Amino acid sequence: MKKGNRNLGFSLLDTTVALSIVAVLLLVGSSFKINNKKHQLNQAVEKVCSNLSLARFLSVYRQVPIKVSFNQNFCELAEFDSQNSFWVIKSRQLLEGVEVSANNSPVFYPQGTVSNLASIKVSNDSGLYLITIAITGRVKVSQID
Repeated sequence: MKKGNRNLGFSLLDTTVALSIVAVLLLVGSSFKINNKKHQLNQAVEKVCSNLSLARFLSVYRQVPIKVSFNQNFCELAEFDSQNSFWVIKSRQLLEGVEVSANNSPVFYPQGTVSNLASIKVSNDSGLYLITIAITGRVKVSQID
């Protein structure tokens, strides 16, 4: 602002610089929005793999079967209660921004093996990942394009 008797206000240069800064911020913000879907997909795949590894570890450590199931956009870990003969949900994680489908709910046993071998598809607009579980408990992640 000029401190004269005549003009009080912003100059054309001040306005141009301010609008340029706003434009740059908008461009940076929109690029984060584009990469957000890819980030959500990668995070969901990491969460699924982490839960599968955790289920195998807990099964061996606690000497009880642990089941991993996928309901809507949730990944659930359930422990088998042998006294009452039912599954007790121990943890539930939301998988945001993705669609998850599985052909089975794998059950990890204290020997480290798995029954109900599973193929899990995690996808959104950014891509598709296929996670497979072998009978030995090995988890394999493949990106499908």
